[in-house]
Amino acid sequence: MHQYILQEDKELIESRLKTFERNTGCELLLILAGSSDQYPGASWRFGILSGFIITFIFSLFFEFAHSYIWPVATLIITLFMTWIGHFNWAKKFALSEMEVERETYEKALEYFHTLGTSKVSHKVTAMIMVSLLERKIMVLVDEELRSKITQPELDELITIMRKHFKENHMALGFIESIASLEEKILNDFGGKVSDANPSELKDTLHFL
Repeated sequence: MHQYILQEDKELIESRLKTFERNTGCELLLILAGSSDQYPGASWRFGILSGFIITFIFSLFFEFAHSYIWPVATLIITLFMTWIGHFNWAKKFALSEMEVERETYEKALEYFHTLGTSKVSHKVTAMIMVSLLERKIMVLVDEELRSKITQPELDELITIMRKHFKENHMALGFIESIASLEEKILNDFGGKVSDANPSELKDTLHFL
């Protein structure tokens, strides 16, 4: 996944992350994940649907000499296309929006608690996660931040990132969303949200 972020861009993101934590007194967890789940069901859906479609197309141009060839050909092609369906580019065609929303949210919660709040003492934590396969962005904050920062304000960060991601400026998306979150925290809390040393987590972009 490092090919999505140049080394110099990664350093800029991490420098902005350190500035954010110093100015706000809040920990920020940044995650770039390949996917939120393996989605085995999507592979099977891709295989079954494409296997049936391909076999049907073949039947329009070729006449099967024996009736049993149809189900056998369908089975073989389905198994082959199911194997193809394990590749991310193919898997995308069989993902449902409900499935994607559920898995990305659950994975974001897992990372937020296992890599974030469970590792800091003062518990003032936020997280920005990008899941590449699903092209989803999740922004989570703890109860302290949630008390004053609204969901529409968090959604604005996602909008900022999507805009830059569409233009293939992933690093700029991270940097501007961090700056926007910092501004919201300083405005809503009238300054730093915590006087505790925020650097309890590694100030780095996590590739997972």
